[in-house]
Amino acid sequence: MDNRTEPIAPGVWRLEIATLTNAYVVARDAVGDTDGLILVDAGTRAAPPRLVRSIRLLGLDPRAVDEVVCTHWHADHAGGATRLALGPSAPSLAALSPDAEVIAGTAEPAAGRRTLLARALAGVGRRPAPAPTTALADGARLDGGLVVVAAPGHTAGHAALWLPERGALLAGDAVFTTPWVWTGPRALTADLDAVPATLARLAALAPGVVGPGHGPPLRRRATERLEALAERAARRVR
Repeated sequence: MDNRTEPIAPGVWRLEIATLTNAYVVARDAVGDTDGLILVDAGTRAAPPRLVRSIRLLGLDPRAVDEVVCTHWHADHAGGATRLALGPSAPSLAALSPDAEVIAGTAEPAAGRRTLLARALAGVGRRPAPAPTTALADGARLDGGLVVVAAPGHTAGHAALWLPERGALLAGDAVFTTPWVWTGPRALTADLDAVPATLARLAALAPGVVGPGHGPPLRRRATERLEALAERAARRVR
């Protein structure tokens, strides 16, 4: 697979680190790596070599990544993050509580939905190797203008990362855009009842572009499509 990269906002790049699976690089100065880089999600444990190559292809220095923020604890997002955090570059690792404690290995994940499909997809929901993880709070503002937005549903401590000055929302698995715009497999959603309010909250931010965890960026009518998705989700849980 090619190292597919694309800018989605000033100083924000999407890295496709596996088929239709994304990580994002955020430049603190909205330009380059002078003030350091933040990595949002990092794929599976096998992903870091591809991440490094992709960052180099952008003309950036992978050694400038000094912070990794995970949207949630699933191994296809946090597996690579814990490998990086435990490696020689040792960037700091953070996530929203209670997923931060799951990544750190100090707490068990919520049981979620135990269906045949959930068991078939167990590799996606497998816990990554534990690594020290800072627990973030809803509304926390990180370097580079990233704002932590609690977005529970897919997991109990799922977070989105909002860059208001750049109009970009990194939604993690709150939104999927492959093969269409939807909320992902119900079998891997820990709390279906929480999904409509989460989507409504994300839509209220009025993002100009949405970077999902899986699939291409949502650029056209992003806010309107989030609103429609929230309405559909609400109808399903009534």
